[in-house]
Amino acid sequence: MRTCLKMCAFTSAMLAMMLGIANAQSWTPLTHQPGVSLGAIVQLRDGRILAHEEQDGDSTAWHILTPDATGSYVNGTWSSGGHLPSGYSPWFFSSQVMLDGQHVLVEGGEYNFGNAVWTKLGALGTVTPGGSVSWADNAAPSNFSNIGDAQSVILADGRVMQANCCSQQSAFYNGPNNWLANGNILGRTNDEAGYTLLHSGKVILVDAFNNVACNNSPLSTEIFDPTTNTWSCGPHTTTQLWDNTGHELGPQVLMYNGKVLAVGAVPATSIYDPAANSWSAGPTPAGGLDAADGPGALETNGKVLLMLSPGEFQPGCQMVEYSPGSNTLANTVNPPVCPSDSSFVGHLMVLPTGQIMLTDLGPTVYIYTPAPGPGANANRPTIIGSGPIQHFTQSGANNVMMGFKLNGTTQNNAYGDDWQGDTNYPIVRITNLSTGQVYWGITHDESSHSIDPNAGLMTTKFDVPPSFPIGPQYKVELIANGLPSNFLIYQ
Repeated sequence: MRTCLKMCAFTSAMLAMMLGIANAQSWTPLTHQPGVSLGAIVQLRDGRILAHEEQDGDSTAWHILTPDATGSYVNGTWSSGGHLPSGYSPWFFSSQVMLDGQHVLVEGGEYNFGNAVWTKLGALGTVTPGGSVSWADNAAPSNFSNIGDAQSVILADGRVMQANCCSQQSAFYNGPNNWLANGNILGRTNDEAGYTLLHSGKVILVDAFNNVACNNSPLSTEIFDPTTNTWSCGPHTTTQLWDNTGHELGPQVLMYNGKVLAVGAVPATSIYDPAANSWSAGPTPAGGLDAADGPGALETNGKVLLMLSPGEFQPGCQMVEYSPGSNTLANTVNPPVCPSDSSFVGHLMVLPTGQIMLTDLGPTVYIYTPAPGPGANANRPTIIGSGPIQHFTQSGANNVMMGFKLNGTTQNNAYGDDWQGDTNYPIVRITNLSTGQVYWGITHDESSHSIDPNAGLMTTKFDVPPSFPIGPQYKVELIANGLPSNFLIYQ
């Protein structure tokens, strides 16, 4: 009875708060829904969204959402994103959009064709500009027995680091069917952990098991140094973040202030400050909420949007926002799928519009519009050119854009081990000044993948899309993590 009363009181408080914020934040269903259940989502370099068909459908299938002529994702339309190679139909896997702008790397899966096998299968997708994706097998590192639901990250130097879910191993992608070995973590296993890229280029990992090498502590973390390819013990979190039953963890999100919000699979959070190399206490989620697997995304106003639920894999989801200035959590308006969902089904990814997309292994996709705020101002990319009017090359390929913070200052979106939807790379939006029609460049081969706000001058190349009408004047912006730069005028 006490539990029921507690939850009823929590729900009443939630509803009261929602009434006060309903005008500031909102969830909008897509005008054109996909017609299938979707889960993992990634941002392609041409402005489109690639989404994976999930568990009650064909999990070899991918689907592409193309924004409409005004750049709206809410009013976008769907097309095929191709099918994975025969024999590969994963749930809960790693994914990365490659820096060449042409490929998507998918590795592992906790399940394959619905069977819990922690597969080491993988695939490399080749994106046709404006078209579909063709998929080919990609072999795992030769010394891996599994990949499963393991984490991956693209480092500041451009290397893709892929973990083995079920061991201490990781490896660097070195081209199709080719990998280079990397040093092992110090802890017992990579299982349930996630990679968070820091401004320094290092990576922090929160262990989900007692780490004997790091004082045999349930609070242990590890830090990867890409200059030596080695792991070392990091400072301890302020409280145990993993649960003793499933050793799950929640998302770890690098914020604009350079600190990392780590959310527990128990009702707890902790804040990592790389400058001090220490953790401090974060707020405790109300109502027994946690993220025993669950997504988080950095809003353009500087808050972190989180999908929480009580216990492990239980329904009762609630959307909350973390405010770094006050170190507090507050409920925000829910989409219609809450409170029936559990946090583990959610995927949150910022779009070039600054809105945040939600998929939940179901057939309805929603987009969240955050409240405006000043948090993003210092983190916007800045682009520069050689004169007031730039010119597209005749072929439309390999236009060069230079500036600062072209990758943004954070990976922005996090989950942990089961999904990576990083958006820390440039997206180019091109608007016809006469008609208002929006086109999307295809970015590739930036000079650095750093998210250090002080990294200095960067460049990226971009191609104009197929059948692009060169001639009129265009406003060209570079977007990173939903934050648009200043604009240049091209013709």
